[in-house]
Amino acid sequence: MIYVDTSALAAVFFREATARQVLKALRAESRTPMVISAWTLTELASVGSIKARTGAVSPAERATALGAFQRFVSAKLRIVEVEPADFRTATVLVEQSADLRAGDALHLAIARRIDARLATLDRRLGATAAVQGLSTLTLVS
Repeated sequence: MIYVDTSALAAVFFREATARQVLKALRAESRTPMVISAWTLTELASVGSIKARTGAVSPAERATALGAFQRFVSAKLRIVEVEPADFRTATVLVEQSADLRAGDALHLAIARRIDARLATLDRRLGATAAVQGLSTLTLVS
């Protein structure tokens, strides 16, 4: 199972420079079930809002990207719920790593709980995952 974090999905749906590489890596794993958490839905909506607020995308582009994301989720991904214990695990992870942000720690806690490989573009998150013994999927070379 592969847990796809927000950084990878944002690259694809907001057409960032790494989008093609991310898609190629995910397509190579197409036989492996891919999951996100309910938290990812919130985070990607936030990414869209930030991009629109800063002028990186227009409101129409934001709506198009988020609509495409929702369709992709419905067709290709499984959503796992965030459990109360995930917050406690994330707290411990943040306490152990000065480089880890709260949202990223939550992604890591969920991926660890469901025993999934982590697909991320976030180098700090990937490095922390490796230290924690979690397997990662390389998305860009």
